[in-house]
Amino acid sequence: MLKKRMATILAIVSIFITTPALAQCVLDTVPPEGGGQPVILSVPAFTVFVDADAPADRSTPIGSWDSSHGTKVSFKCLKGDRYGKDVYPPLLGQATQQRMYATKIDGLEIMPMWYNGVAFGKFPTNSVTTEMRLDYPPAAFYRVQIFKTKSQLKLNNPQTGDVILDPGKIAYNWVNNSGIGPFPQTLMIGQIRIISTPVCRLDGKKTVNFNTVTPDDLAKGVSRPLNFSMTCATDYGHYSATAKLTTTTPDSDNNYIKVTDSAGNDDRLKIRIDDSSGSIMHVDGTNAEIINSLNSNVPAQFKWTATILKSASTQPPKRGPFSASAEIILEMN
Repeated sequence: MLKKRMATILAIVSIFITTPALAQCVLDTVPPEGGGQPVILSVPAFTVFVDADAPADRSTPIGSWDSSHGTKVSFKCLKGDRYGKDVYPPLLGQATQQRMYATKIDGLEIMPMWYNGVAFGKFPTNSVTTEMRLDYPPAAFYRVQIFKTKSQLKLNNPQTGDVILDPGKIAYNWVNNSGIGPFPQTLMIGQIRIISTPVCRLDGKKTVNFNTVTPDDLAKGVSRPLNFSMTCATDYGHYSATAKLTTTTPDSDNNYIKVTDSAGNDDRLKIRIDDSSGSIMHVDGTNAEIINSLNSNVPAQFKWTATILKSASTQPPKRGPFSASAEIILEMN
């Protein structure tokens, strides 16, 4: 009687022993439907170049680079399993509704995207499967875009560039769990730098009109203002402006510009140019006036003076119009 009761209990217990069902997506590497192992796709180190006067623009990137392509990565799933995309901590939080992320430089933001072979998607995403298989095709790759989101940047290194982001993993695709994975594809970047090119504007061609000049005027010299300016936009805080003077018709001492009278004589009159402090500008470009430490977009204003004088020749100039020309060379430092 005792043996019969024990057999009955064992029979009841056996009813509840079942094979566990698939609870999450599982990597499948078995051909022909399966793929390979999860992959890291890379964007090599690069430098972004931008003009200092480029406007803030969240629609047009100042640089765009694509990663390498991967291989097929495949998962067996149940309908309703989770998958998506996310970013690593080097991307400093979601910056805007366009899903851009802050970088190490204020005013520069990065937008990572992933291409699935059909369309681009932004980060982050969180989806559920509708099929029994989840495939990451070999045509998939990442795209990195840099956007200028402030009109002026604060940079320090115009030679080798300022660091936007250090090298490392910045984004990934995940299956089952964003923080745990597995991660079928991951984006690795090299160091990203930026160099800004200053942009300068001149206030146009200058003409000095001496009007009617008499012999008595020439004896003491006739002076007229020669004012001009240059305005530079720079992302490096300050700039310096340098102005030099050259001419193809210098006097023998390179301190004067020869003047041609109405008869074609160039030995009767000459012009001297003085800088803003009253010092003579050599007409062979060997000296300069320098204005230092100007803020971005603040004009460098040069207030020169042109003076016409009689040359050493004993012959008077021919009556009528006279002319002279020179070139002002402006440089930004």
